[in-house]
Amino acid sequence: MRAPSLGASLLCLSLFSCPEERKVEEERRVRTTAQILAEGRAELAKNRPDRAVPFFKEAINASPGELDPYLQLAEAYRLAGNEPGAILTLKQAEEVAGGNDPSLKRARADMHLKLHQYKAAIAEFVALRDMSILTDDELRMVALLLAHDGRVSDAYATIDPILRRAPDDPATKTVEAEILLVEGKELEAAKLMDSLVQATPDLTPARLLRARYFVTNSQLEAAEQDLLAVKEADRTSPEVVTVRSRVLNQLGRYDEASKLVEPMLEDDPRNPALLSLLAETRLLQERGVDAQVLIDKALGENARFAPGLYVRGRSVELGGNIDAAVTDYETAVRSDPTFAPPLARLWPLYLKRKETGEAMATLERLLFMGEATAKEKVELIKLYVDTGANLQRAKVLVAEALRREPKNAELLKLKARIDRALAPKKPGIIIMKHR
Repeated sequence: MRAPSLGASLLCLSLFSCPEERKVEEERRVRTTAQILAEGRAELAKNRPDRAVPFFKEAINASPGELDPYLQLAEAYRLAGNEPGAILTLKQAEEVAGGNDPSLKRARADMHLKLHQYKAAIAEFVALRDMSILTDDELRMVALLLAHDGRVSDAYATIDPILRRAPDDPATKTVEAEILLVEGKELEAAKLMDSLVQATPDLTPARLLRARYFVTNSQLEAAEQDLLAVKEADRTSPEVVTVRSRVLNQLGRYDEASKLVEPMLEDDPRNPALLSLLAETRLLQERGVDAQVLIDKALGENARFAPGLYVRGRSVELGGNIDAAVTDYETAVRSDPTFAPPLARLWPLYLKRKETGEAMATLERLLFMGEATAKEKVELIKLYVDTGANLQRAKVLVAEALRREPKNAELLKLKARIDRALAPKKPGIIIMKHR
């Protein structure tokens, strides 16, 4: 058989008219892109997002029509603190996918969630929910997002399909209990949490939710008992460690709080959450220099990390600089609107600065998050009564509080003031003068 001429071979290669040549070229391209992506992911695994970015950009150049390199680049930008770059990259991915790809919509929702842009995340997740492509875990998560955004009815509707299929599903009933707390139905929520823990003792989300509820109601020993009863596999989870550390700090058991966090920090010395937790303990131990070192490390990893900003705010507040503390707390809240501790520090400072409206709005945020303590609810009721604002909500709050403490003199006085303010006004007698 005569070999093809040089001219024919060149024509075959230039026009990709030979199937074998096209196959080899495609395999080379795919293999190269996969290798580049693997190198980028390896840098992310080492917590070096800045070094990962060039690999993902190279992967996009190698395969401009594929979505995965764009999604990886967006995540690398997010981890590097480049939020505009992350959002812009997702928009570029949308152009590549044509705008309606469900996987891209899910990626956008996840990105907004990680950036604490909750309203944007909710919009994406609700669209996915309406397409009936969310998992049960995702439906439960979306229900909680909606509840904490004040959309309680929509939250119930989101978990309703699960409860119709499995009326006693423990994970979904735990979400229902949290929605009840947000709605202000504490006694119903407490009964549901108790029944869940009794029926499924190793249900960590129910234990954790009830522990948080105990903390907001100043029942710290009860909260600790629930946290100690969490199954062993979950005791070192970030959520459990965070709540337990703060419970121990509130109980004044600072050495125990330190011993809880220190071994974990040895294994993960750059973890900003652990650094911030230990910094808060050091502050309470009056070890300000040690606390500052830890705060600087935490914010060095992520300058917008809400817990780090919160602890720095506490540090400057202890030093007497109220305005700087307010700035740090407000920045923490903007960074993560669902992070409650800075809100709990802010409202008393607003009252000191005679900023009544800001104090009331901050207490409302804690209320809608299900994080307001009994004391904070009373303070909010007082502000409502003093300003004449939201008296119907004040009426509901005081009624719920009196269900727990029916003989509380302060609450009874507030109820009387609310009833007087809401009582229908008697029409006055109009005297007509004849001219």
